Amino acid sequence: MTVFEMSSEVPLSAETTFQWHSLPGALTRLSPHWAQEVVEESYPPISPGSVAQVKASLPGSYGLIRRPFTAVHSEGPTRFSFVDELRKGPLSQWKHTHEFSSVAGGTRIDDRIEFSMVPAGFESVDRGMVNYLEATFAARHQRMLMDIAFLERMNAPLVTRKKGKHILISGASGLVGRQVAALFSTAGHFVRLLVRRAPKFPYESHWNPDLGIINPRDLAWADAVVHLGGRSFSTRFTKQAKQEIWSSRIDSTRLLVETMRALPEEKRPKVFVCASTVGIYGARAEADGIHTAVDESAPPGVGFLAELCQEWEHAAAQVEELGVRRVSIRSGIVLTSLGGFLKMQAPLHLAGAGGRPGSESRHLAWVSLDDAARAYVHAVLTDYVKGPVNAVAPELVTQKEFSDELADYLQRPSRIPTPGFVSDLVLGRDGTRELALADQRVEPERLNETGYQFVHPTLHDCFEEEFGTGV
Repeated sequence: MTVFEMSSEVPLSAETTFQWHSLPGALTRLSPHWAQEVVEESYPPISPGSVAQVKASLPGSYGLIRRPFTAVHSEGPTRFSFVDELRKGPLSQWKHTHEFSSVAGGTRIDDRIEFSMVPAGFESVDRGMVNYLEATFAARHQRMLMDIAFLERMNAPLVTRKKGKHILISGASGLVGRQVAALFSTAGHFVRLLVRRAPKFPYESHWNPDLGIINPRDLAWADAVVHLGGRSFSTRFTKQAKQEIWSSRIDSTRLLVETMRALPEEKRPKVFVCASTVGIYGARAEADGIHTAVDESAPPGVGFLAELCQEWEHAAAQVEELGVRRVSIRSGIVLTSLGGFLKMQAPLHLAGAGGRPGSESRHLAWVSLDDAARAYVHAVLTDYVKGPVNAVAPELVTQKEFSDELADYLQRPSRIPTPGFVSDLVLGRDGTRELALADQRVEPERLNETGYQFVHPTLHDCFEEEFGTGV
């Protein structure tokens, strides 16, 4: 049996810190993306007998190789404490005790883990695991401090003790939606999720936009509606896929809008924040052959995604005639080791076969997963944010600069372009042109104007969050 211990401090009271950990979404927000992927949080969170399921990353894999890990919660030794113990996973034993105690200026968090490796008796393996845990818990601490600072800027009910808002979210099973729901919940707001399957938890409600099924009471309950639903773009752009992508976004948005329209004015949500993408600017954001940066005032481009986004935003904008504030989040390519573009590129670079996916001069409109999620929270809680908002990082980079930075971070060469057939196999020819090879130099003008503070403004910041140090 090996024992790992670490202490850290946060600027919240012990009671508030314990409460934060007991809210839905805390595990999602606390988990470094490179260290573990949350499959399903326990419910009620950290209560005795509740079970959490994650995929724990293998040390040294940069989060690209993950193994199932299931833990069950029990009561801790003190009032503000709890324990999780291994039920199933790659170790023979695991017992993690979390304790929160008051200190000057906040709370000391003491983490104590007793574990045994499989096979047992290899000291070098145990030492490597300790190093991995040190890096993981240092990253957990930084994530919690990052979130506390954001909650304070957003006047979170958890901090101010004011009543939280009612937030209705669709698409919360996706990469961004899961983080958005977690941010609102851990801030102390009341979150309800629209799900297509049968509800499993009290905070879920069934809907089926394909069949026009939704409970109007869910929208009457909500102060804000956040709509991220729709089929993923990470697919081959076949004729059928395009139709499904189109209908999944347009039809669901219209259903939400028309349901709001049918409600009495006093029962309608105050704000509707709907997803969109920088694809609205077309595959090439340039004029007269000269690459120019575009902001939210730029006209739409051409192509499937540009047409889709125009119709999508038009459908969402219909709530404005109902007196509902509307925001369309035009997201860039979301970079995370949990999935999508970065997860596809990283293995190629680690294998020494990575390189830019397009020409050296093409620009990549990107945003970190945390900033993408925070953009939605910022839009809901900032009353003067209206209309289209570019959710992209302030650092403008070309695809070559992206590739070189990624290769440098992973300590691998970046000599040759990624073969075009790789993207074609995943996205099809149209998808490759409009996503992987898109040339979009997009600026976050509206976010900057409304006081948003990026947590990952540069690629280096983003890669540090998504890959850790490779321990």
